[in-house]
Amino acid sequence: MSAATLQRTRRLAVCGGSLLGIFATGPAAAVDEDFRIWENVTTIAKLGAIDPSLEKWRLWLESQGRFRNDGATADQALGRAGVGYALSDKASLWLGYAHIATFPQDAKTQHENRIWQQVLLTDKAAFGDLTSRTRLEQRFIQNVNPVEWRLRQFVRFSHPLWENAPLSLVLWDEVFVRLNSTTPSTRFGFDQNRGFAGLGYSFSEKARVEIGYMNQLIQSRVVSRREQKFDHRMNHILSVSMFLNL
Repeated sequence: MSAATLQRTRRLAVCGGSLLGIFATGPAAAVDEDFRIWENVTTIAKLGAIDPSLEKWRLWLESQGRFRNDGATADQALGRAGVGYALSDKASLWLGYAHIATFPQDAKTQHENRIWQQVLLTDKAAFGDLTSRTRLEQRFIQNVNPVEWRLRQFVRFSHPLWENAPLSLVLWDEVFVRLNSTTPSTRFGFDQNRGFAGLGYSFSEKARVEIGYMNQLIQSRVVSRREQKFDHRMNHILSVSMFLNL
């Protein structure tokens, strides 16, 4: 991507952020902002292709690269794996592990090991496809105690732009809530919100790519003896994701 194209994309993202993220903070709140690029590849494989006795079992493999400072600096690398069991064509249960490496500006790489469980629901309606994902995480973060418990609720909607079109409108939102406090200074409660608007293109029933704008609002809550303080960051993200269903 050329510097001129990146700059135009950043301006569009910032404008979009004012619409998607306007609910996030009051007018008096100071918000740090940045343009970022996130890349994602997620594969869900049915294990019945290996052995018919595993027909209801699924494998989840995911990798992400995240870049900050207008997409010029590596921010995080994420790998996630899990095993799922299909309760029906529309519902599945999952258990997995993730590792996240964060690359601060002037500090050593920080590592996080994460265990996660989720319920995944899908449905097809006349007005579009719906997905709901409820995920619980136990986050083992370097130099942070105790283990952080976090709940994530994800809802996704997609609809073809015309009948049987490979191109679809995609909208989704995910809310993150911390269920306990950790040291140093992270309090339970609202953690962040991610909202996405973009387009999806299906190459086949097994391969799909989605590209669009993601607004990420992160809230930090610090409580001292004298006051409670909230710090906010809003990231305007160019999100590019590929999904494989095997």
